[in-house]
Amino acid sequence: MAAIAARNLKAGKIAMVVGNVIHLHNTSAEEFLQNERWVKHEMAHVEQYKRYGTIRFLLLYTWYSIKHGYTNNPLEVEARAKEKEPHC
Repeated sequence: MAAIAARNLKAGKIAMVVGNVIHLHNTSAEEFLQNERWVKHEMAHVEQYKRYGTIRFLLLYTWYSIKHGYTNNPLEVEARAKEKEPHC
């Protein structure tokens, strides 16, 4: 799944959340975990899955991506904002 997302987004390295699992493509777990902003971003998606449930999250994510595009998808905007929050 992450490989398909990477191809669609034209990204070399990608992390993709499904439920509470972060799937990595073309990057190691070590490299991912060393990037605090990236971890915060993906953990925001884990929180979103918990908030909305799997089906609702996937429907919302798809709808928002169609309506607003990937960059302006409100779930992505929220995840990018979480990247900037101070470390707990």
